[in-house]
Amino acid sequence: MSDADRAQALHDISTLAKRHGLSLQDIAEALGDVAPVSHGSRRKELLIRVLGYIGGTFVFAGVCVFIALQWDSMSPAGRVVITLGSGVAAFVLAVLAQRDGRFDKATTALFLMATALEPTGLIVLFDEYGEGGDWRWAVLIVCGTMAAQFGAVFVPLGRATLLLVSVAFATCFAWTAFALLDVDGEVIALVVGASLVLAATGVDRTRHRPVTPAWYLVGATAALAGLFAILERTPIEVVFLLAAAGVVCLSVAVRSRTLLFVATLAILAYTGWFTSEHFADSVGWPIALVVFGLLLIGLSAMAFRIDRTYLQRGAAGR
Repeated sequence: MSDADRAQALHDISTLAKRHGLSLQDIAEALGDVAPVSHGSRRKELLIRVLGYIGGTFVFAGVCVFIALQWDSMSPAGRVVITLGSGVAAFVLAVLAQRDGRFDKATTALFLMATALEPTGLIVLFDEYGEGGDWRWAVLIVCGTMAAQFGAVFVPLGRATLLLVSVAFATCFAWTAFALLDVDGEVIALVVGASLVLAATGVDRTRHRPVTPAWYLVGATAALAGLFAILERTPIEVVFLLAAAGVVCLSVAVRSRTLLFVATLAILAYTGWFTSEHFADSVGWPIALVVFGLLLIGLSAMAFRIDRTYLQRGAAGR
């Protein structure tokens, strides 16, 4: 193998290791050059990681406490610099840390610090130097800027944290944009929530699928809540029950326990609401209570069977 080929091979190995979060120990074990890591070594590595996360938390807490204590004595420019400047610095450090495997554990913490400080700094910038107007325009600009920034960095780095943050800001951007267009809140919830669920089903087929449970939870909850608000006390409100059942079917198709939980809870909530609306003042209310209780038991048993039969096979821990 020539020096150029060797250098290219090492570069490819390094890129794959960073992309999939592999350590030198993992690579060495795969090559069979070292003995498997002992339980003591794994506990030591876990302890080091936990201490690192706790240390990062204290650093972030220290920055926040310092800002809070000095806030009243700062000038408007100082307030912007201490918030937005700290966020930009954390973001730049995170990108630089990504390039060196030794600082990989700090990368996520730095990106999360940037996620908290940068939008805060932008809001402070609008508050200090803005001239009034609709606050939703400021939220729209902040969310759009953050979504574009984290999305642009996600493309070359491929970290799940960046994808999660960029989608969160993109969701807030879409919600605010619809609100500025005077779209009804329940329609916004339905459209944005359904879009988030569809996006999650696409990401679920990639290596970034660990982030999708949060999307399923928020998206399905928003979509079903918006649909119920639209159909409540209309002749076709039973469509909500069909939609919730459809989410159960989707949970089986994508093997998502989160979707199953949301759909089951929606069916139970709708059944309880329907019963109270139509049977609360009738003589048959005690019978309705018994029927409702049996329905709860049946739905819980069905949800348990779906989880055991379909979800645990291919999506354990997701």
